[in-house]
Amino acid sequence: MLNESSALEVHATAGNSARTSTRGRASDSAKLDMRSMGFKIILAITLLWFALLLTGPYWYGVDPYAMDIKLSFAAPSIEHPLGCDRLGRDLLARMLHGAWTTLALAVVIIVISLVVGTVLGLWAALKQGILARVISALMNALLSFPQQLAVIFVVGVLGVGLWHSIMALCLFWWIHFARICYCRAVSILKEEYIRQARLSGESTLSLVRYYLLPELKGQLLLTALLDVSAAILTLATLSFLGLSTQPPQPEWGSMLFEHRAYLQNAPHLLLYPALFIFISAFLCNLLARILPQSKR
Repeated sequence: MLNESSALEVHATAGNSARTSTRGRASDSAKLDMRSMGFKIILAITLLWFALLLTGPYWYGVDPYAMDIKLSFAAPSIEHPLGCDRLGRDLLARMLHGAWTTLALAVVIIVISLVVGTVLGLWAALKQGILARVISALMNALLSFPQQLAVIFVVGVLGVGLWHSIMALCLFWWIHFARICYCRAVSILKEEYIRQARLSGESTLSLVRYYLLPELKGQLLLTALLDVSAAILTLATLSFLGLSTQPPQPEWGSMLFEHRAYLQNAPHLLLYPALFIFISAFLCNLLARILPQSKR
């Protein structure tokens, strides 16, 4: 009887452990599905937001430069959903045209920096020659400067203008990606499976394509999302300081600067540009936050 009782207890314990393990796996799977679904939802919202803004000039065909003094500081209405500025220009039209300057150029800056930084970082890690040491020294030198101040200094030297601002931002932003690629690639290249791949005759291009980039793409995507957010804020800041876009060209940062004196009388002139900047940067940061969780 004692042996039978012990055997029953063992079977019961084993059954409980199995059920607990199954429930644990089911719970982990449910959490992963929720995280993946959350990432897809945020991604869809972000793409929709960017698409609406960047296609705005086509579905809202109001001239952003057309002035009507009679409509100065007009409140939002059916004809002008966001109202008009001090010169009677439609604010929504200027916001939508300004999205191309702020959002599209921010993405272009990060794409250029991503490509240049990835190529130079991988080159430095794979070649390990004089050029690699030069690239590494250049990265360390540029990283020693406060980025915002360095960009402002470069724009001041090159001259005020949108394209000079883009050049200055690309000059410093590629370092983020190059540093990630260099440090991570140097670590990966020390692994035993890389040595085996080299001994089997794998070319450098094959190593990059099949071994390095798959390991780097997650971190590069995460950094790119965070940097798009930072680029949006930096472009708006440079325009607000008068170093980038110049009136009458619409841009969210320059619109804040242009209407800063009307905060009390017409707060909507500052509210909408600030809100559009906040939403765009927030969505990119939210995507970057959810991305690692969705892959766990």
